Amino acid sequence: MGKEWRNILKQVDIRRVVERIQNLPTLPIVVSQILRLVGDDESSAHDVQEILRRDQSLTFKILKIVNSSFYGYAGKIRDLQHAVVILGFDTIKSVALSATIFSTFPNGKRGRFDREAFWRHSIAVAVASRKLAQELKITSFEEAFVGGILHDIGKVVLDEYASELFEEVLTYVEEKKVLMYEAERAVCGFSHAQIGRWIAAKWALPQEYVDVIFYHHQPGNAQKATQLTAIVHLGDIIARSLKIGSGGDDCIPPIDPSSLKILSLSEETIKKVIIELPAEFEKADLFAQMSSSD
Repeated sequence: MGKEWRNILKQVDIRRVVERIQNLPTLPIVVSQILRLVGDDESSAHDVQEILRRDQSLTFKILKIVNSSFYGYAGKIRDLQHAVVILGFDTIKSVALSATIFSTFPNGKRGRFDREAFWRHSIAVAVASRKLAQELKITSFEEAFVGGILHDIGKVVLDEYASELFEEVLTYVEEKKVLMYEAERAVCGFSHAQIGRWIAAKWALPQEYVDVIFYHHQPGNAQKATQLTAIVHLGDIIARSLKIGSGGDDCIPPIDPSSLKILSLSEETIKKVIIELPAEFEKADLFAQMSSSD
């Protein structure tokens, strides 16, 4: 088959995927309102509690997570208003958005793509990114956590809405031993980063998350959240190097040199995060449980 025909077929595949993505559920109104509240300087803990009261299931998940060892609060957090006061708006946003993502794309194997391993990888990237942000003190560590959860969202969307095409990508990965995005471009003519950007737009996510999703392999190209994107880029590589979960391939992406320059990151900091990540990941076990069931 000639190159011209292959390009035509790739364009057809792109249109089919986009058409199917139109059926993707929107973010629950409660989560959308939380995202808006967090960006409003005049909002209060009471405002957050009033919104979350409309979704008892999400409220239960948030309280369960914020009382876990991952957040390290010695006392008992009994209600959402208390949670906001103790842990802050960003933490509530982080947990609410993460829980919603897991509910939208729960574990399950439609083909060869192992979603349980995928979500373990995403959580590991989130924890590593959060740890890097804490060490560097240059961006919100809760934003870094959410960025880690979201960075590969395009992969699970392809698995859900274009499973036959995604199976071809997985075959290419296995046969050629390449990174997922290299296989996607060869087979489809587009990557999970592009699909993820469309999803982020559909969900009206903040621009910093759009940057992370689209540029996490080339953080120097990020339009707005350059530091956050560089952190998630390195968090991904650290999680892969420790083989926690799986992003769908067994390769470790090369470090984009711009990320080290953007963050002024020392070798000691990277080593510290690598050493501490396994224990921190175990503390985040409740997030993994959320990805297993609604």
